[in-house]
Amino acid sequence: MNKRSLFPLVIAAMAALIYFFVLNLAQENLTKATKMEDVVVAKVDLKEGTQIKKEQLTTVKMPLSYIQKDAFVSISNIGNMENLVARIEIPKGNQLTQHALASLSPEMGISLKVQPGNRAYILEVSNQVAKMIKPGDKVDILITFDANMKNSNKEKMAVTILQNILVLGVGSNLGQGLDKAAKARNERDEQNNAAFSDMSTLSLSLGLEAAQYLALAQEEGEIKVVVRAPGDPNEVSVPITSFSNLFN
Repeated sequence: MNKRSLFPLVIAAMAALIYFFVLNLAQENLTKATKMEDVVVAKVDLKEGTQIKKEQLTTVKMPLSYIQKDAFVSISNIGNMENLVARIEIPKGNQLTQHALASLSPEMGISLKVQPGNRAYILEVSNQVAKMIKPGDKVDILITFDANMKNSNKEKMAVTILQNILVLGVGSNLGQGLDKAAKARNERDEQNNAAFSDMSTLSLSLGLEAAQYLALAQEEGEIKVVVRAPGDPNEVSVPITSFSNLFN
């Protein structure tokens, strides 16, 4: 068989390969277009910075070709739901993707934990006090100060100015769920900070007016933090206490 007679066979073989490739690609595209898979979507509009909760999500069937590569296909595989926030606005019905979500962390900032209408007030406290308080605790705020009396003498006074205040964070601990590596890194950073300073911070959730009261109180006296029992939301009326009251 000479070369001329082989040439048509080679052309036919190449054409068959190309046809097989095109047919296979078309079949693959058809499968993607018709095969339905579960994908996680937002049940409600999620604003940027929203902390994700399971009840805000649902799963729907969608053609495979329309599912984004980094989309979550099951609510259960999103991991620690309470530790994720929306990096961007996610409209109702849109897919949840890894790119659209981020872990709650000090790098993301405390603003993501602030309740609507409130502010995060950063109060400096000693490391010893900070060690005894955890994110999610409720505290009361007291001030002790020198009051000018009618006889021109000064007397120590104490008064509770704020009650039932939510602690959003302690230092860089925002109460987020962390894996072992991230938790160890956080603890190491806290220890390093403590080596250079005796002070830490509490991030408190306050209304703007309450924040103003606390700012003034810090200028006039010494702030004390009192930790409340879990599940005790009651606020009580407490009169100003003076040093002389201790002996009456």
